[in-house]
Amino acid sequence: MSRKVLFTANTGSWNYNLQDETSDRDYKEFACPSFDDLYYNNMFSDSIITERVDKEIHDIRKLPELLFKSNISYLETLFSDEIIACQEIRDLVRIRNLVATINLPQLYKTCKGMYFNRLKRIDKPTIGTKDLVQEFGYNTKEAMHAYRTLDFIIRFALTGFRDFEAAIKYKDYERGVLLSIKQGAYKKEDLLSLFDFVYNNEFLKLEHEYMTHRPNLKLKKHLDDIVHDLVARELNIK
Repeated sequence: MSRKVLFTANTGSWNYNLQDETSDRDYKEFACPSFDDLYYNNMFSDSIITERVDKEIHDIRKLPELLFKSNISYLETLFSDEIIACQEIRDLVRIRNLVATINLPQLYKTCKGMYFNRLKRIDKPTIGTKDLVQEFGYNTKEAMHAYRTLDFIIRFALTGFRDFEAAIKYKDYERGVLLSIKQGAYKKEDLLSLFDFVYNNEFLKLEHEYMTHRPNLKLKKHLDDIVHDLVARELNIK
């Protein structure tokens, strides 16, 4: 069953300016549910993986909750350099800096969880990273993203929570350290020592700064209303 795509955004390394010659292009897409999806209470999702392009496809009804949960993988869709979207979503993109702060306590907790999950995967090869593990003894791509997760929390706080884009995207002169991690320039034990130092001396010290902010429930309601009205219009429901 085909569903109309309402929002497509390039995400991942190409959006962070951390791509290299091995980087796939990652996209997140959000589509309108069908009438059957509504009737049978089906919240669909799908994925398409090719040699050079990976897509995650979600029901647009998930978008408000995904943004409220403040996973940077979904918040970043609003800050993509490559967006195709209907007018309602473009209006949402215009308030993206406000949306980025919708739930700062959850943003901190989510990044903390992502960091430890990435640490667990450093020794585990995937289809796309098995060569890295064989060459360097650990998953250097996962290590880069583990460090990036810590670094984002620090960089975002330094902007006073006003510039999510600057926190998540690396300028050309900033990207060298991250790419050198991916390229296996460091021994695993040295990297883990660095991560531990940054985590304990910078990341943890920002916990109070993030946790003292209250979730913006009024904005969450606004996001729900936008998507509600968008789906109703697309399906011609009055």
